[in-house]
Amino acid sequence: MKFVFLPGMDGTGLLFNELILNIPKEIDREVVCLNEIQGVSYRQQAEQIAEKIESSSVVVVAESYSGRIAYELCNILGSRVSKVVFIASFVSCPGRLAKLAAVLPECVLKPNLFPNWLMKVLCFDGRGNRALMDQVRQAIAQVGPSVLKQRLLNIAELDEPKGHQSTTAVYIRPTNDHLVAYDAIKVLGNIYPQLSIESVEGGHFIAQTAPESCARVIVRAKTT
Repeated sequence: MKFVFLPGMDGTGLLFNELILNIPKEIDREVVCLNEIQGVSYRQQAEQIAEKIESSSVVVVAESYSGRIAYELCNILGSRVSKVVFIASFVSCPGRLAKLAAVLPECVLKPNLFPNWLMKVLCFDGRGNRALMDQVRQAIAQVGPSVLKQRLLNIAELDEPKGHQSTTAVYIRPTNDHLVAYDAIKVLGNIYPQLSIESVEGGHFIAQTAPESCARVIVRAKTT
């Protein structure tokens, strides 16, 4: 069994570093870099990722932006996806802020224009330190504004998937996520009837502020 980690909107996978350090070394894992994939839409990205997955059984761990990719992988790979772990993620539009962000011009989609106080409130629920915010900026700086703009559009234009998924799913839900509305989690519950929710104290960037807690939930996915 292999664990496939799908990153948030930066796409680099670098923000998984602390989380991965808390995953036992004997667990086979792969961190996908979305920036190495040519696909633009969620479906295209999922198809290209699926082509590279050789394991007959995988646990997909999807953070934020990548939730819809995980959903599409379930459609493509079927029973080969043994479980999905969503980290502060979504498969439908996560809320009004996502629609507002999608209309921002490319010229303002630069990490240095996003003030620390706003990042701390929106992304970290007041818990992020300067070093962590710098890591986020460094990751986002590796992505061009046009790519970020397209990903924001992808999020804003998400429809609500129809039908149910038989795949077992776990949702790591931050206690104070200001970016993913409760309605988006309800949609996930409708699509994955076996969805279980694990609450972890913190904001949207929960894998970065509480990597140990998130890792425990992920590791349990191997045995439950």
